[in-house]
Amino acid sequence: MKLLQMVRALLFCCVGIVAVATTGCGESGPATYPVTGTVTFDGAPVEEGRITFRPVSGAKAFAAEIKNGEYSFEGEPGKMAVEVTASRIIPGKFDDSNPDDEPQPVGEMYIPEQYNAKTTLEAEIQASGENKFNFDLKAAE
Repeated sequence: MKLLQMVRALLFCCVGIVAVATTGCGESGPATYPVTGTVTFDGAPVEEGRITFRPVSGAKAFAAEIKNGEYSFEGEPGKMAVEVTASRIIPGKFDDSNPDDEPQPVGEMYIPEQYNAKTTLEAEIQASGENKFNFDLKAAE
């Protein structure tokens, strides 16, 4: 009788190990799709920056670097709020607050908040078709 209980326990453990070992095989999460596009500011490509797609309902965001006005990443389908951030050096302005260091160039975030903190930009990533989103941003008036 004790031997039968041991065999059952061993069999149960083996089944459990196989179940744990095979979990995660195949697809490892929701499907993602290529997203590409361009970002310009007042007609010129954004040289360096970041673009973030945040689901309107949900918490998982997708982001990419903007280089020479272009970006690409893989994202899940759905309606997204889009945020763009970028900074640039202010010509002729330096931070010389530390007398022991060389003056450092000062940068500024130049993309208006209607495109980032208070974004009005939206896009919808689709499971089929081309997900190409171009954004032509303008300075605040």
